[in-house]
Amino acid sequence: MKTILRFTLPLAVLALNGCQSLDPEPAAGTDRFAAADANQDNALTGSEWSDYVVGGIFAERDTNGDGSITPAEWNPQITTEETKLFNQRDTDKDGKVTLAEAQAHARKAGTYSADLKDVDKDGNGTASRAEAIAYYASKEGPVR
Repeated sequence: MKTILRFTLPLAVLALNGCQSLDPEPAAGTDRFAAADANQDNALTGSEWSDYVVGGIFAERDTNGDGSITPAEWNPQITTEETKLFNQRDTDKDGKVTLAEAQAHARKAGTYSADLKDVDKDGNGTASRAEAIAYYASKEGPVR
């Protein structure tokens, strides 16, 4: 599981910076760093990072768009182990997971926020846009 999570960080950073130019005012709808930066302070905290990643996963799994995920949406061939994972997130035990429940679980577990350390080169506990771009460039080359 930790291996999968460590693999998620580079993919999420790519998602934040891929398809972005270095233009300070990218076209509307293309600035994923700003979308993740909930308080718009130009720095991503662990919670902002986690909420953004979970929000994307949640949107993909909420196939009927009702704002919650059922076990069938979680995984159509859900196993006993995956049912346990689902139930950990379903804190009100109503048989579905809301975005708030999913985000709260990921924040509490540190699922994605801990991975931000790889991007946070100055060690201040956040990732700036420049740090995210530098991290992306170190993995894939310059942002185009």
